[in-house]
Amino acid sequence: MNITRQILDAFIDDHLNEQETIKVEKALRESPELQAQLTDIIKSRDMGDHSIGAIWRREHLSCPSREELLSYQDEALDLDRLDYIKFHLETVGCRACKANLSDLKNANPLPEDPALRKKHQQFLENSKILLPKKN
Repeated sequence: MNITRQILDAFIDDHLNEQETIKVEKALRESPELQAQLTDIIKSRDMGDHSIGAIWRREHLSCPSREELLSYQDEALDLDRLDYIKFHLETVGCRACKANLSDLKNANPLPEDPALRKKHQQFLENSKILLPKKN
């Protein structure tokens, strides 16, 4: 694995998946040059890295809101947005969004009563009618 500046930025921000994080940690233990590069990046951030990329990563600008994640969980978004959030969670592997989604699932479990569950599902299906149609 070639460790780039972008990978180190993602490592610092905890945006790598578990396997990538393990590889970066191993590489850092074995390479004083990589350790120095990581130290320089952290110093740069501490001094106020105001590049567009740094702001984008720091502020999680590509992440959906918790409300969107809840709607994603209920499949109550238009298809393009559902596809984007699925890509963001599964391909990008955003750990912050995965944690938010897990928290939402634990906080808002589906009703156990089959009648309530059916009513909940009907409500969601009826709500989808209000979403804009894809041309």
